[in-house]
Amino acid sequence: MKKTITTLLFLISLSATAQKISFDHTTINTGTTLWHKPVTATFKFKNKDKEPLVILEVDPGCGCLTPTYTTTAIPKGGEGTIAITYDASLLGRFDRIINVRTNAGEKPVRIRMRGVVSTGEKKTIEDFYPIRIGDICLNTNNVEFDDVVRGDTATARVEILNDSKEVFTPQLMHLPPYITASFTPEMLARGRRGYIDLTLHSDKLNDTGLTQSSIYLARYSGDKVSHDNEIVVSSILLPEASAFANEMLHPKFNVSTTELNLGKLGRKKKLTGNVVISNSGNGTLHITSLQVFNSTLQVALPKREIAPGESINMKITLISKYLKTAKSQPRVLLICNDPSHMKETISVNFE
Repeated sequence: MKKTITTLLFLISLSATAQKISFDHTTINTGTTLWHKPVTATFKFKNKDKEPLVILEVDPGCGCLTPTYTTTAIPKGGEGTIAITYDASLLGRFDRIINVRTNAGEKPVRIRMRGVVSTGEKKTIEDFYPIRIGDICLNTNNVEFDDVVRGDTATARVEILNDSKEVFTPQLMHLPPYITASFTPEMLARGRRGYIDLTLHSDKLNDTGLTQSSIYLARYSGDKVSHDNEIVVSSILLPEASAFANEMLHPKFNVSTTELNLGKLGRKKKLTGNVVISNSGNGTLHITSLQVFNSTLQVALPKREIAPGESINMKITLISKYLKTAKSQPRVLLICNDPSHMKETISVNFE
């Protein structure tokens, strides 16, 4: 009954100015469109009045709709268009009524856009936003700025979805001085998505090599930091190649593998493997930085200065009890004084 009354009111509002502005279709069903692929409905109309018709405003009533329309005066018998684009940011059916105000009368004319937003496959929100912090979903909680040189500025984007029933205002806690953040939009309505842009200012980093910080997404006012709302930010600052320009004898840095497979973990507490580091150059190789990306790994290196023609074994041990809290793949970072190969990252895999 309620649906019937709403439809009647909708038709009555259209008939009030029907003799002055006439649409080919007042309702357009766009069918099924893909998620995040905007879809447009174009409404064609004709001026049936003797006076020129002017579209004063097209009010979509929702930030998810973007209207464009004929802005010039339309003479008697002339035609115009109103195009409504839906951003398709929300999965499922949509049904939007748009108010069109003209110089033909005080009451707006209403047009309607309908459709369905689908992934094209049977996928859930979790497939696209696997990290859930309360009712807020993220596409990642691990942000990395790789291979920056002092003075560089780099930006990384985190996608965010509000799966709660309330408007959400994103806020980050414990931002380090070398990271700034911006939010688009600044407030997220229910079911809407947005972005967090994190900008790295490398001139504020203290040391070369790996620098890691934990920042925290506030789920509500007064929220506290915890492992659940943690976002890990990593940056790798390389030394400037000019630092080695005056060396007449350069080392040549080699590793036996950049993908170390430790085999089957099962119920084992530890897995251990070795990577061979060698120097095939003419100068002494200095390992200036040796770091791990998370606490799952322990690394043992017998020495950090490797003579020309020398090779050494680097022992890497995976500690299984720390895997549950790791937010990134176990990796080892090596930085050295070879100007043509200053950095190597070794990924550690297991079954």
